[in-house]
Amino acid sequence: MKKIIILSKLLLIAIILLFFTFAIAEVINVPNDQPTIQDGIDIADSCDTVLVQPGTYVENINYNGKNITVGSLFLTTQDTIYISQTIIDGYSSGSVVTFENGEDSTSILTGFIITNGQGVGNPNYTGGGITCINNSNPILKNVTITGNSADAGGGILCWYSSPSLEDGAITSNSASKVGGGICCSHSSLSLTNLSISGNTANWDGGGIYFVGSSPYLTNVSLSGNTAGVGGGILCMGSNPSLTNVTICGNSSDDIGGGIFCDSSYPSLTNVTISENCASYGGGIWCYDNTNVSLLNCILWNNIPEEVYFASYDEPNYITIFYSDVQGGETGIVTNNNGTVNWLEGNIDADPLFADPENGDFHLTWANFPIQDSTMSPCIDAGNPDTTGLNLPPFDLDGNPRIVNGIIDMGAYEWQGIYAVGDWHDPSLSTGLFQNYPNPFSTSTTISFNLTTKLHEFTPLDSKHLTGQARIKIYNVKGQLVRQLSIENSKSSIEWDGKDENGNPLSSGIYFYKLEVGDKIIDIKKCLLLK
Repeated sequence: MKKIIILSKLLLIAIILLFFTFAIAEVINVPNDQPTIQDGIDIADSCDTVLVQPGTYVENINYNGKNITVGSLFLTTQDTIYISQTIIDGYSSGSVVTFENGEDSTSILTGFIITNGQGVGNPNYTGGGITCINNSNPILKNVTITGNSADAGGGILCWYSSPSLEDGAITSNSASKVGGGICCSHSSLSLTNLSISGNTANWDGGGIYFVGSSPYLTNVSLSGNTAGVGGGILCMGSNPSLTNVTICGNSSDDIGGGIFCDSSYPSLTNVTISENCASYGGGIWCYDNTNVSLLNCILWNNIPEEVYFASYDEPNYITIFYSDVQGGETGIVTNNNGTVNWLEGNIDADPLFADPENGDFHLTWANFPIQDSTMSPCIDAGNPDTTGLNLPPFDLDGNPRIVNGIIDMGAYEWQGIYAVGDWHDPSLSTGLFQNYPNPFSTSTTISFNLTTKLHEFTPLDSKHLTGQARIKIYNVKGQLVRQLSIENSKSSIEWDGKDENGNPLSSGIYFYKLEVGDKIIDIKKCLLLK
């Protein structure tokens, strides 16, 4: 009992100390309390906040090991207008923001434009916009890093550090050597909801340069980045994990337009790689015991090929399942120096991107329900078993990652038929319009419950539906394969998975549409698996 009392007192003391720690944390206003951001940092204690008013601050700041928050008025208002109005300008006299003394995740920078930084080279590299070295792991949120330059890491340099970048942009930065946008060496960088575009590197890694690192990229887009080697991403001895990522419209002067891999083990889930170009390996270039894994991915229209294995040094490996690869398995150039593990669910079909020429890689379905309309074959074509995939809940648009329990291929999840027009009226169905089981192998029951509002557009009331109500079933190409008439007073109908002629249909996605008279009530999708 005595021990319990002592432990309780210690816990109470700890809580009181924690309370007073936060209670005495101060907000230092710039420029009202201190004229510069660095002055605010210099007088700050742990847990303090340096709150910066709108304006352009020409300075180079260093957190000096302090675990504090430095933020614009975006921090207190969440109004994004303050990001563009609050600028830290490095005046080409060094890295704009430096973390070099082991700052941890309670060191936060949020709501700024970081620009005009100039990193230095040997013997101590610094990034142009931001430098994270010596096991410094800050959080950078809602920060735009643009117009900076360095030898390595024009936008940001991470050296034996693992910062987290969230909800921001790294754009139009340059490196005379490696990592136009990001240079990440021996670090576990985390990137979430980030745009990396228009960065350049004279040598390697236009968008990102990874060496000896295990980074995580989620909901990230890389576009318009260029380099001598590895236009979008260069991986050397690294094991990056990419989920919901687009790597599109990047270029290399030599090899690896989208991704260059050297002795690396990248894992790609729901990644779209398209419109990248290089001399070899427009999509992915693999070298010296590289092992790539692709799940629910799209590789399409990369020039000159989707995947290329170097013909020399150790063999390479690639494992592909539930992915759309132009040219299929034979379109992967192995040069007899590696293995392609071509597993189930893969296709070779035009993904029907919305507008790839203008950078729109959403999946489309045109003109449904007109017969012979076209739908992206990547819709609902991903791995039907999402258990254990650890997918983020939202795609790049912030929409649900999985719709109707079935995932798409690529970085964008198609959000349903209702996006194509206001031709349906689900209010005329008082109950759920659905089928069970779904998926099914031999037959499924389609349930419905129509309302008395039907007399508004049909001469028969809702109790006399024969000849007026029907279920139409379409394949993924929008072609009508079966029509089922609904008899009086029915609330469900069975479909046996066959076409009008009684022929069993092949496995795949089908759409069933409820019509009464000339009115379309609703439409849903189901999966036939044999």
